[in-house]
Amino acid sequence: MRAVCIDFETANGFIGSACSVGIAVLEEGQIVDTKYWLIKPHPRCNYFDPLNVSIHGIKAQDVKDAPEFDLVYGQISPLFENAYVIAHNASFDMSVLRHILDLYEIPYPEVDYLCTYKTALKTWSGLDNYKLDTVCKFLNHDFAHHNALEDAIACGNVLLSALSARGVTTIKELAALVGMRLGKLYAGGYNPCSIAKRTCKKA
Repeated sequence: MRAVCIDFETANGFIGSACSVGIAVLEEGQIVDTKYWLIKPHPRCNYFDPLNVSIHGIKAQDVKDAPEFDLVYGQISPLFENAYVIAHNASFDMSVLRHILDLYEIPYPEVDYLCTYKTALKTWSGLDNYKLDTVCKFLNHDFAHHNALEDAIACGNVLLSALSARGVTTIKELAALVGMRLGKLYAGGYNPCSIAKRTCKKA
């Protein structure tokens, strides 16, 4: 099983204003590679809202010499080959990816993706909520929340813990057990990751 866990931080309220991205690559049940980039937002959305800065701490001066996403994506896209993409609250991170690819008129990659937020919700009952920091506290995984690399690694640990809790080794098996339809990106469109309405047994 090969999976690429991804997390974005954004500069402002526009979903495509990525200012950092973190990636953790999983193979055979362990994290084998990590990558992190600061990103200069696209000129059409290159401003930093104080609210966003208060969350992740990245300021305009931090990215003034950073590459824009079209250059960074040249290093990211090969990682997607023959891999599932994983994100915690995938509806956010995959939306960031789609919007920023649209800004640069870059075609979408052909990938299936899984949401660890939805997976955790259907795997561990009784948590106060299923935000990344809450789930990781339950799993005794310490990390620096809202650092894109730390969040990507944390997402990977949630995935590995869910696979272990369910007693399976593949993304397809995990998705089937939690009643999830994997999301899909493809040239010209996407299908969201979703959970069936039927009740799923929790570990």
